[in-house]
Amino acid sequence: MSWLLLCATVSLTIAFVLIAWRKWIAPWEEVEELVTEIERGERPRTFLIDGGAQAQRIGLRLEKVSEDLQQLNKQIAKRESGMQTIFSAMHDALLVVDSNRHVILANETFRKLFALPEISEGTPLLEIVRDATLDRVIDDALDRGGPVRIELTVDGSQIELDAVATRNNAGEITGALVLFHDITELTKMDQVRRDFVANVSHELRTPLSILRGYIETLLDSPGTSHAELSRILGVMERHSKRLDSLAEDLLTLAQLESPNPNLQLGNVEVSSFFREVIRDWEKKLANKHLNVIIDAPPDLPRIHADRVRLQEALYNLIDNAVKYSRDHGEITLMAQRRDEQIVLSVSDDGVGISKEDLPRIFERFYRVDKARTADNIRGTGLGLAIVKHIAQLHGGHVEAQSEIEKGTTIRVVLPIAVAASL
Repeated sequence: MSWLLLCATVSLTIAFVLIAWRKWIAPWEEVEELVTEIERGERPRTFLIDGGAQAQRIGLRLEKVSEDLQQLNKQIAKRESGMQTIFSAMHDALLVVDSNRHVILANETFRKLFALPEISEGTPLLEIVRDATLDRVIDDALDRGGPVRIELTVDGSQIELDAVATRNNAGEITGALVLFHDITELTKMDQVRRDFVANVSHELRTPLSILRGYIETLLDSPGTSHAELSRILGVMERHSKRLDSLAEDLLTLAQLESPNPNLQLGNVEVSSFFREVIRDWEKKLANKHLNVIIDAPPDLPRIHADRVRLQEALYNLIDNAVKYSRDHGEITLMAQRRDEQIVLSVSDDGVGISKEDLPRIFERFYRVDKARTADNIRGTGLGLAIVKHIAQLHGGHVEAQSEIEKGTTIRVVLPIAVAASL
């Protein structure tokens, strides 16, 4: 009897242990396995857990946690992708470091600016960039909180640095953010503006001073002889015309550079256009006994352009050709097709331009050697700048070719896209 009782007791104990194992112990192994898979970013094949209602409730909760975690990961990935897109599209370089000057973030523009390879997060800044100015601006941002602004030069580019401290929710400084603005072009434009103002002032001062001087002379000397009076009035007329030409060219440049130059585009037949332009110059051409050659193929497409502006460009080029040609010289107006471009050119066989001066002749007020700027042929210094702007407004550009004592050729090159076939 006792033996049977012992066997029964053992059987009950084993049954109890099995029940306990299936209900309380085995489910926790499945729970641990599910948690491990979720932790690895995997989605478990099933969330059904053997072991009763409580284990099944845990499985359902883990399924909900897994779904929420996946949604959260998707949102994080989407935001990171968006941020990377923004950072990559930024024209300004961006650098974020922690308080120990380890890199947290650096965009593509920053890498290109300093010619760096891929930068891993946590890399010490000193290992990739050694620049005293950058170190100083980060130090100031970490010490003062910012903003801090300073300039540095990188490979010839003028860079403006803006740095500010980054903070946590408690307001404690955790690092620094630095933006690098490339202000090279702005600096150049500012210099161009200053030079332009200085040049305009200089160009105005000379004729105005001469006019004022002669006016004072006439006021102080009412008995001036007729011959002297005629000479003075001739000088005053010449300089007043110069002032008028300068004002007109300045207004033309202002119109060409305005946001709305208001081009009146139409089809222009080049050969007849050349002949029409030359007719306006017959007297000046005859005065220097200059021969004119017009070379425009009959099958050349019409140019889709603003006729008045194009005429203005040709006038400036012919004016220069007449001024700098010797008596009995030759001027050639040529139109030709070059690949996908139409080229209008004006050539002379005059004094020419030196190689040193040639690259700068389209700058405003630029003066070449004295042989070309004698007072009797002195212009406003804006003619070729006007030609350049007119070409650019039509989607084209200008070219210059010259040799001392052999002559000069100026070309207005227009893309074929602005030419309409006959």
